[in-house]
Amino acid sequence: MADLLPECLIQKILCLISFKEATKMSILSKTWLQAWSTLPNLEFFVNCWRGWEALINIVDTTMERYVKRKIPIQKFELSEIFADSPQLFPLIDKWLLIALQNGVKQLVLHFTAYPAPILTILTAKSLGELVLHDCTLMPVSLTSRVVSCNSLRKISLSYVTLDENMLQTLLNSCPFIVSFILEYCSGLTMKLIKIKSDSLKVLKIHQYCGIWEIDAPDLVSLDYTGNEIPELNIVRESSQLENSKIILHCISRLNTEWFCKLRKFLSNSSSWSEVSLCLLKCDEINMTDLQMDHIGSSGGVDVLNLNMLLMDEIIECPTFVDALLWSCHPGRLNLISIDIETVTRFIDRLMYMKNLSHSTSHASTPWNSQLKDVKAFDRKNQLLQLGSEELAKRIMETYFILDW
Repeated sequence: MADLLPECLIQKILCLISFKEATKMSILSKTWLQAWSTLPNLEFFVNCWRGWEALINIVDTTMERYVKRKIPIQKFELSEIFADSPQLFPLIDKWLLIALQNGVKQLVLHFTAYPAPILTILTAKSLGELVLHDCTLMPVSLTSRVVSCNSLRKISLSYVTLDENMLQTLLNSCPFIVSFILEYCSGLTMKLIKIKSDSLKVLKIHQYCGIWEIDAPDLVSLDYTGNEIPELNIVRESSQLENSKIILHCISRLNTEWFCKLRKFLSNSSSWSEVSLCLLKCDEINMTDLQMDHIGSSGGVDVLNLNMLLMDEIIECPTFVDALLWSCHPGRLNLISIDIETVTRFIDRLMYMKNLSHSTSHASTPWNSQLKDVKAFDRKNQLLQLGSEELAKRIMETYFILDW
């Protein structure tokens, strides 16, 4: 019964499951074994704690078969499990070269401290996606060798060691890159780090170092986590990001300059999907200076998450709520705090701003009277008709909808 299906269909079935599961299926018949032996997707996991010599022999034998028979490789993934074995690096170089020679399109390497030969990788003609985790990218000179990988569209670097020079080499060598991910990498020491690409559409940066200057005219999706507000340059007729998630952990005291920078950053897009702020302390804010510093409207924030767990001092500043809402104009506000007094003051200020809008003459409308309405809801989306203090007691299960 197992041989009733044609080999091409069997191979499509095996491609839908993991390489490990496909290996188990290869014992069904000779046809299934043949289909498995030419699978385009190769996934290997090396555990140097137990039986690693046998695993290495299996990988090496498999790669030898692929290079001798010139079997096309669609995806090559090599990952370590509890391993740190530099003695394997020459073998990894060998397998990697075979994958590149056999036209690999998706390359995934997860190997601690492995010095990935990035210039060799970038010479691949068919590589479309590169994923590196825990590897090391050796420093190179931008003028040492001209490399252009026109096929590479996606790059993901997680816990990789690289410097600013290498970062620029990657971006400059991939003129048609559309997706770039950089997460918790080490070696980036400059205060100002630049990301420049005319083709980039999707950018994800999770880094707690430096100020990021992002120059990507065609950017449509931004996921950023860091300590500093990035500098963003989007030049499009319709400056609206389709997807955006910003998380800022500000460890220094907030002042007028910080809120101006936040508003300037948010003005790059007409709307933001989600912004999360985890703040500590705040100085008194001069709202007059704040409004004069940046003329124009701020990009509206669909969801603003405000972590107030460590904000005991901030709420003492009467202008903090004003500066925050002036900068963000949130549609939905989630407050995270266990301090009832702090949250009560925050809610009271929201209600004051709402009441101000109902009593202000239309001839002269200050900015803080633009808040038309504030409504509180529980997590079941039920409207809450409670006072400030009662809402503060239920803040962990409450959110606010603001109408501007």
